[in-house]
Amino acid sequence: MARPRLVAGCVVLALACGGLFTGCASQDAAPVAGQACAHVDRALTAEHRATSAGTGQAAHLESEALDQVRAALPLAAEAAGVDTTWQPLDATLSESNRVPLRFLLPALAAQCAGVAE
Repeated sequence: MARPRLVAGCVVLALACGGLFTGCASQDAAPVAGQACAHVDRALTAEHRATSAGTGQAAHLESEALDQVRAALPLAAEAAGVDTTWQPLDATLSESNRVPLRFLLPALAAQCAGVAE
């Protein structure tokens, strides 16, 4: 008779620990996602400045924007590995080698809206 209570107690303890660790994982992902979004914000700024710059400066700013997006990718991947909430951000960033940045930036801006670094 004591054995079923022991098993039940272990199950309850395991569920409680699982919930505790899941909460910690989500909290650990937010700062890393914030760092990724800081790179996205820099990319948005560079891309916005490129629209009103001369040809040479615009090319430099567009290159800078792409560099910032690529710098955000490993951070977003790390955050997505800890908390699946960040998988869309990771997926969008990973398209930067196939899709022109001007098409990705609106989605990235939306995915990073309200994220604190």
